[in-house]
Amino acid sequence: MQRVGVIGLGKMGMPIARNLIERGFEVIGYRRHQSPELIEAGGAMARSAAEAADGADVLLSILPDASAVTDVVCGEAGTLTTLRPGTVHIEMSTIDTGRKGRIRDAVRRQGGDLLDCPISGSPAMVAPRLATTFASGEPASVDAVRPVLDAVSGPWVYTGAFGTGARLKYIANLLLAVHTVAAAEATALARRSGLDLALVQRTLDSSIATSAIWQQRGPIMRERAWSPAPGPISTLHPILEQIESCAVGAGLATPVFASAKAVFDKALADGWGDLDIASVHDQISGLSALTRGEPT
Repeated sequence: MQRVGVIGLGKMGMPIARNLIERGFEVIGYRRHQSPELIEAGGAMARSAAEAADGADVLLSILPDASAVTDVVCGEAGTLTTLRPGTVHIEMSTIDTGRKGRIRDAVRRQGGDLLDCPISGSPAMVAPRLATTFASGEPASVDAVRPVLDAVSGPWVYTGAFGTGARLKYIANLLLAVHTVAAAEATALARRSGLDLALVQRTLDSSIATSAIWQQRGPIMRERAWSPAPGPISTLHPILEQIESCAVGAGLATPVFASAKAVFDKALADGWGDLDIASVHDQISGLSALTRGEPT
């Protein structure tokens, strides 16, 4: 039985760990706080990232930011202190590829390898294996962890050289942001026009104008039900910042994305970070998503 060290047992990491356990992998997990959910699922808890890496055949991490990834790999009790030569680390966090590349270099100096494998999808999509992983890095390392990638979250695609996984996720999230704001504008206009919003939803669901975001977030916008949030603004926003930097680096103007990002910027500044991305409907409508009242 292959042993996988899973570092980061949050909203995405915990369902990934469950998927691995259900598919026959031995999982030892680490997070800063205890995770009774992992024990209940049949996994074991490590006391540090180093302990999670000790004896692991494969490492996997999914963490909120670059500082957290750097700490669990290169820190005093990081994975590099116990990493066995030949170990492949599947790094699934969406962080700047320059930072992740430097972490990969450190792992390689210890005889291992690190792949850039961000995941696209919400936590609710991971358990039923509907999320998509974008795997990038050395082909031999990807081949070595194919069974783990197969078990993680659903379909996965090899995107090419290290860092192309992150760049493909940027494209996916650029469309996510633009489609969300477009759906919010359409819903707000339909509401102001006095249309039956349920009728609008049903009619457009199967039309050429539809999108996955319209189908998934349209009902949330109609009901103005922002919490609990399947996809909080605070989770998406750092990725939008990375997309903006990527576009600048590529010398590309992105006026549609820039307009959509400005809506999310204001929502975050207004304290809506914990609300679902669909709440930008209220930004466009001039309503207060934090003190929900009946729309006018």
